[in-house]
Amino acid sequence: MVVFELERYATEDGPGIRTVVFLKGCNLRCTWCQNPESHLIKPQVMYYKNQCVDCKKCVAACPTKSVSHVIPFGYITDHNTCILCGACVDACFYNARKIIGEEKSVEALFEEIMRDRCFYEESGGGVTFSGGEPLLQADELSVLARMLKKEGIHTALETAGHVKWEAFQKVLPHIDLVYHDLKHIDSQEHKTYTGVPLEQILSNISRLSREHGNVIVRIPVVPGVNDDPAAITSMMEYITKKTAVRKVELLPFHRLGAAKYEGLGWIYQMAAVQNLAKESCEPIAEIGRGLGLEVQIGADQEGQES
Repeated sequence: MVVFELERYATEDGPGIRTVVFLKGCNLRCTWCQNPESHLIKPQVMYYKNQCVDCKKCVAACPTKSVSHVIPFGYITDHNTCILCGACVDACFYNARKIIGEEKSVEALFEEIMRDRCFYEESGGGVTFSGGEPLLQADELSVLARMLKKEGIHTALETAGHVKWEAFQKVLPHIDLVYHDLKHIDSQEHKTYTGVPLEQILSNISRLSREHGNVIVRIPVVPGVNDDPAAITSMMEYITKKTAVRKVELLPFHRLGAAKYEGLGWIYQMAAVQNLAKESCEPIAEIGRGLGLEVQIGADQEGQES
C-alpha cells in the first residue's frame, strides 16, 4: 500500500481516539483540495521553500536532472522524470526536501496501527482510512480492514465515491462507518471543480446508504462553488429523497493546504478565497435541518455537537 501519512491521536475522523491512514492516489482534482500530495499514487518529492538557502546542492545531486529552479516556486522536482533515488533529499542539509509517500506491506501497516490498540480500547476509537481516495487501493485495503476487524478494531472509511461499486463491495464488509463526500449536485459544475462527472458518485451514495447502516455525508462548503442556497438545498433534498442517509457534516473551506501546492510546483487556484468560519455555515445547516436531517458543522467526533 502507498501511504503518505499516518496521523495518530486524531479526534475528528470518527468516534474516540483514532489513527488515520492517509493513502496516496486520487482520481479527483478538487480545486480546494487540502492534500494535493495525495493526487499521484506514487511517492514524490516535496520542496519546502521557507527552509531553502539557495545552495543548489539538490540540483547538482540529481542524476536525472529532474530538479530545477521554477519561478515562483523554487527548486521543484519534475515528478515525471524523478526516479525517487533520494539523492536531492540527502544533499539538502536544511530539510527543505522530503519524499512524500512510502510503500508499506499490509502486514507492516497492520503492526504499526496495532501499537495504538490501548488508545482505541480506552476511548472507543479505531482506524480511519482516508486519502486521496482509499478505494483506489481496494484490494489491499480490504485485507487490512479485515485483519483489524478480526482484532475488534473499529474501522471507518472516507471516500469521494468516484469508483466502481465493486471497490465498495471488497471493503464494506470490514468497515463500521463510512464518510461519503458530496461536493456539488450539478454534474457540469461538479466536473468543472473536481475534474470528474457526478453520476457514478450519486449512484454510489444511494446504493451505499441502502446496503450499509452507518453512512454520513460530508459536504465541503466552498465559497463561490457550492455555498449558494439553491445548490445546498438541492444537495440536501437529494440526500433526503434519494438516500437513506440522515446525518450530514458541513466542512467549512480553509486554505491550510496552500503551501503544499507551492512545494509541488503547482498553482493553488483558491489562493484568493477567504477561509470560511463555522458561523457562516449555520444558515446552510438550517436548510438541511428543515428537511429533517441531522446537520453538524465541522468534522467533530461522531455524535458530538459542533
